[in-house]
Amino acid sequence: MTEWCVIVYDKPGSDRSKLRPQHLAAIPAEVEKGNLVCAGAIFNEPTTPGGERTFAGSHLQIVADTKEDALKVVHNDIFAKEGIWDLDNIIIYQFGCAVREPKK
Repeated sequence: MTEWCVIVYDKPGSDRSKLRPQHLAAIPAEVEKGNLVCAGAIFNEPTTPGGERTFAGSHLQIVADTKEDALKVVHNDIFAKEGIWDLDNIIIYQFGCAVREPKK
């Protein structure tokens, strides 16, 4: 199995807020299957000091035999199915983890 580092941006003008509960609810199953070892939102820089962070997209660490299998995990997510993520511009690389600390 190979670990894949995936960055997928939200499409400009998309609003993930309505689908976010469904998106988050699906994550534990992917972790249990061994497909996902890390995931989270990435943010745009605030436009003003102390300003609100807005979502830029998502980062996922996916475990899969092939790049195609890793992409299936992405494409099965509600954000992909409902057009939130910009699937034409996914960044995906094989990843060799040197260290991983648990979230504190």
